[in-house]
Amino acid sequence: MFGSSDYVSLQWLSAIGLSLLISLSVRAETIEVLTYEESPFAVKVGKTHHGLLVDMLKEMFSRTSLDYKLRFIPLKRAIVTTERMPGHCVLPVARSQEREAHFHWISPVLVSRYGLFSRSNQTIPLTSLSDAKPYKIGSFLGSGIGEYLTDLGYDVELASVSAQNLRKLKRARIELWAAELVSAQEQMQKQAINFGVPELIFYTSLRAMACNKEMPREQTLALENALKSMYRDGYMSRLYLEYGVKI
Repeated sequence: MFGSSDYVSLQWLSAIGLSLLISLSVRAETIEVLTYEESPFAVKVGKTHHGLLVDMLKEMFSRTSLDYKLRFIPLKRAIVTTERMPGHCVLPVARSQEREAHFHWISPVLVSRYGLFSRSNQTIPLTSLSDAKPYKIGSFLGSGIGEYLTDLGYDVELASVSAQNLRKLKRARIELWAAELVSAQEQMQKQAINFGVPELIFYTSLRAMACNKEMPREQTLALENALKSMYRDGYMSRLYLEYGVKI
């Protein structure tokens, strides 16, 4: 038979063993990070990934003990998947009152400015956002800016992905294209379609990485601290400069 001291020792050892198992399971879990094609922020060529956010993720996770896997899927599906499935995150996502309570947020990962582009052969003079009220505006599923304009009562038509809006604007299926400025220039160059400068720059957004609500606090805290350190030591400023993004 065990004495009382032996029983206490066994309890103590069991508690240590359990805490070690929990710690190891937290460390061993691979976080699945979901993103979507938005050059120059995230680009997939075959099995190769590159872009500002790809570089940022690599650096951020290197400053933690966490492992991750990056996967490209459409933004709307990525948001729904992350909300429903533990161990998932999605970026970049615009924060909003509607989304705020549904995720843990690692922020900001990207500073974005948005403009309204018109066809090159048609000028639509806009001095304020309200001037765009009569026009059909193109955005894409899951886009925070698309949801923002819809909530304000604008006529917004959502494509599956952002790049589809260039062709829709060129073919006059939409009258204005609401797009992130840096990404818009990249997409126009890639598709050899030039809409010039936007008629109006109307919104600045701090986009974030949204993670499933069940993600352990130890993990979200590690990622938050890693991102903060990247801003403090100048890594993010250098990265933004490399990709031509203004902070």
